Amino acid sequence: MTERELIEKKAKIMDLLFGVDCYEVDQFFDVDSDEMLDDKIEVLTALKEGKPIAEIPKFYDVLELYPKNEMWD
Repeated sequence: MTERELIEKKAKIMDLLFGVDCYEVDQFFDVDSDEMLDDKIEVLTALKEGKPIAEIPKFYDVLELYPKNEMWD
């Protein structure tokens, strides 16, 4: 991926983030990460379109800061 593509994808992600109201995204989405950019765009687009989390296959995959190995009470 070229630097221009990286910048364009990150700009798209930032734009999409402003249109999404989701606790998990607010808390666990790593805006500084350059990983999974296409997946992040896909997930954020689906959320912006009003899809429920259960219908978004990669939703939890893109939440890089989500505690994956912790047990919840």
